[in-house]
Amino acid sequence: MIEELVFKVADKIGLSPDQARTGLSAALGLIEKHGEPGKVAELFKAIPGASVLAASGAAMTAAKSGGLMGGLMRGAGGSSGAAMADAMAVGQKLAKAGVTTSDMQALLPIAMTFVHEKAGSDLLRDVLASIPGIGRFLAPD
Repeated sequence: MIEELVFKVADKIGLSPDQARTGLSAALGLIEKHGEPGKVAELFKAIPGASVLAASGAAMTAAKSGGLMGGLMRGAGGSSGAAMADAMAVGQKLAKAGVTTSDMQALLPIAMTFVHEKAGSDLLRDVLASIPGIGRFLAPD
């Protein structure tokens, strides 16, 4: 099922399937790392293949990069700072793969609609809202 989302994102945003897969894996890796575990498990159960894609994206959050600002945020911001620092580090890695911030901003609404259609709920929105510090920016009302 996750491959269906990969191709939908690629088609709608104009990315290659590999770039769409990279963007989705990075987003899912961040969600898995920082989202509320019970909600994340529910999401991954509802969308077969999501956990596998998240595991491949986890490598992007493993290296503690993100520059000086990312380091400061990680150190001073608690769990919300860690989430923001990881997002900054992932953004740099995605840019090297040809996936821009604009691409990621376009990807999330497509993914939310897809999850809503497949799971029959606003599960992705709930998971995003559970991420400390940045969830409120990712899960629009």
